[in-house]
Amino acid sequence: MMKTIIGALCLGTVLIMSAPIANASETANRLIDQARQQCSTLNGGELGFQPGTIRLIDLNGDGVDDEIIDESTYTCTSSQTLFCGTGGCGLKVIVGDRILERLAKQWQTLDWDGDRILLLQLHGAECGGSGLERCYEAISWGDGDFRTVRPPR
Repeated sequence: MMKTIIGALCLGTVLIMSAPIANASETANRLIDQARQQCSTLNGGELGFQPGTIRLIDLNGDGVDDEIIDESTYTCTSSQTLFCGTGGCGLKVIVGDRILERLAKQWQTLDWDGDRILLLQLHGAECGGSGLERCYEAISWGDGDFRTVRPPR
């Protein structure tokens, strides 16, 4: 009986969703739907995610919350590594019509001298090292786009 209760509680923390998320933008719902389709093509898997998948935070200082989709909260019933691997987990940042995509091991935002900075911990190979070495990228917003010292890809 206790195992059944614990199992039911654990299942309740991951939501299997097929409908759009009510408070998410059209862009965020489109990106989540793409992830749902990726999962589905792997043996009919179902995409699940935890509360907090979409974080709302004003990144460009216009007073309107922007969206960060944290794929570390995703689960796919047919693949444990579809959205996260040794390089980190997918992170999609939506500011207006701009989308920034990265793999990140961890992330946080900082306020520094009036700017909101998105700080990412990346795989060491992104800085010319190995996966065990620490590597960071700081991203800000300026002139209508994401700004970083990282060379464009």
